[in-house]
Formats: sequence, structure tokens, C-alpha cells
Amino acid sequence: MKHVVLKFGPFRELLTDGAPELTGKVIEELVVLLQAQQINPVPYRPQMIGLVERFHRTWKDCVATYMHEDAQRDWDVWVDFAVYAYNSGQHSTVKLSPNELMMGRALRSPNELLRSTGVSEAGELTAYHWQLLAAMKSSRTCAELARTSEQERQAKYYNRKVRNRRTISPGDRVWMFKPPRGAKASKFVHQWLGPLRVVEPAGYDNFLVEREDVSGDPERFIAHVSFLVTYHTPVASLQRVAADIEEQLLHEDAAERRANGEAAAAVVRAAAASDTAAASASGTKRRERTVASPAVQWGPGELLVELRRRRRRNKAGHYVLEYELRPARTRGQREQRGQTPDRSRWVSVKEYDGLFQSGRVVEDSGVEEGV
Repeated sequence: MKHVVLKFGPFRELLTDGAPELTGKVIEELVVLLQAQQINPVPYRPQMIGLVERFHRTWKDCVATYMHEDAQRDWDVWVDFAVYAYNSGQHSTVKLSPNELMMGRALRSPNELLRSTGVSEAGELTAYHWQLLAAMKSSRTCAELARTSEQERQAKYYNRKVRNRRTISPGDRVWMFKPPRGAKASKFVHQWLGPLRVVEPAGYDNFLVEREDVSGDPERFIAHVSFLVTYHTPVASLQRVAADIEEQLLHEDAAERRANGEAAAAVVRAAAASDTAAASASGTKRRERTVASPAVQWGPGELLVELRRRRRRNKAGHYVLEYELRPARTRGQREQRGQTPDRSRWVSVKEYDGLFQSGRVVEDSGVEEGV
């Protein structure tokens, strides 16, 4: 009330998280008194109020720097100073400080006031008022342009591995991701629940789903779209996945046999020549190197399409992700799919990120989504 309402006036909406301190009777009476509306995000979805969560992290880091007591109970002394530092700092999204957007001018620290050599006259009140309004309008225009550019950059970063947007409609059959929890949960418990039928949207990308794999009373859940996948998988995708798994198993089996054979040979050599046992045992066990794709050359600036992904074991024995890319085809080339040569090639994550950042990886509507 003192720091917000009496300084800037009452607000129309109050956006808070689901903390018990902000959903109690006191906040409810305050909202009713100010004739405002309190807005709460979807439970367990902090991304809905990312700006609030980011501000909490910023002021916590700032206050933690100046707390002196070991019990950490003097944090309330430094909250106002942390808010002042936040309001005077440049925001990475809008490229301006919050005070410039709210007041029309940047905050000046005491150090800047001591170093100032003179005082400038503001002029008449009417002229200064119009200059202030023009400055605030210009600041908001620049902030909107900077915000749009930053949002596009962040969206490109977070969606760099998303090819097809997942659309779910009422009546669709889906799987719901529900990992096992509790003391009796093990890695052998199925993590996907289904089939379920989508009943209706519940708002904020949430859907009401009903189980179809149980009898008796219908069991319903509210799940976010990120936890749902379509129940029907294309047969071609299943065949490709099965082929990749079989190829990977054969590759691991061959590497294991080779490693075991070389280890046995090392034991024989060590028994025959005891003076060279240590040297022979240290360098015998080796793993088969990952089989690379045939050398397919792509032209500079040629657009590529991602076909599928797979996990391969590298020479260190770790699983790494690889992407299969091929040049984008025109409609005529897609119609003559069996007549055009295959120019696909598997690339590493580092090479894929470089191609994606340069804008060469595009989406092809004629390609089914692989797993």
C-alpha cells in the first residue's frame, strides 16, 4: 500500500504466483478494497509469469550480496535498495531501464550528482511537460521494437529443435506422460498412460482427458499439451525406429566382441612375456569407432531438411545425438522421390547447431516427423 498505491495510484490487475502468502485473506481484502482483479497462473507452470520469477531471482541475488548476519534475517533492510538498483539498470529485453519507461528519465546516482558541474534550467512547465511526454513516447516505441526483436531471438533459440507444432483437438486419442513416483516405482513401470481421449480444452494449453484403458467410472485428468502426444504413430516412423535400434544393437555387439577378443589376446601375451605385461594390458581394450555416414557434399548456402535423429555411441563409450539431413526438395522432386539420388548425411550436434544458426535448416511439409 505505501510503496505502490500511495506512489503510483491503484492498479487494475495484480499478477501473483501461487504462494500461500499471496492468496490469503489479506490480499483478497486488499484487492476488493482497491476494486482490482487478482490473476494467478496455471499451477506448476511458472513460465506463465516469467517476468515475476526473473525479478525474484534478481533481487534475491542482489540482497544476498549485502546481508551481514549469519542467520540471514536482515534481508528486509536491503529490499528497497535492491528495487532501486533494479529500476536504474538497463533491461536486457527493452534496452531501457524501468524508470525511463515509467518516469521518462533515467535515475541518477549520488555519484553523478556530486560530479555535475552545473544545473540546467528546465524552462516553462508547459514546454517541459510536452518534452517529457515526447521522451516517454519515444522510449516506449524503442522499447517495443527491442522487445519484439528479443522475443523473436528467444523464440528461435527455444524452438530450434521443434519442427511441427503439436495440435490437439477434442476427440483425439493421445498418450499422457506420467512417470512413476513413490517408493514402489521402478524403471520398469510404464511412463506413458493411455489411450486417453481429449474431452475439451481447459485453457492455457491444458486439456481435459479421459482414460479409455480402464473400465468402471471414467477417470479424467487435466494435462498440459507438453505432456501429450498423439496415440497414432505412422507405420513408416515405427519401421525407421526399429531399423535404427537394430543397427545400433548390431554395432554395439560387434564393438563388444572386438573388445573382448583384444582383451583375451592381451592376457595371452602377458602370460608369455611377463616383462611386457603392463604395457600390453594398458592399450589393448579399444572400442570400435562410430561408423560415419558416406561423404556427401552439400553446396554452400543449400537449404537442408531434418529427417530423423538417433543416438550413437562414440569412441569414449558415451551416447551422443546425431541428425540426418538432406537437401530440401521442390514439389517436382518430391513427386520423383524414387528417381532422385539420396544425398542425406548424418551430422553431429555441433554441426547441426551451426547449420541451424545460419538459417540453412528449414521445415519440409512433405516429410513425416521421425522419432
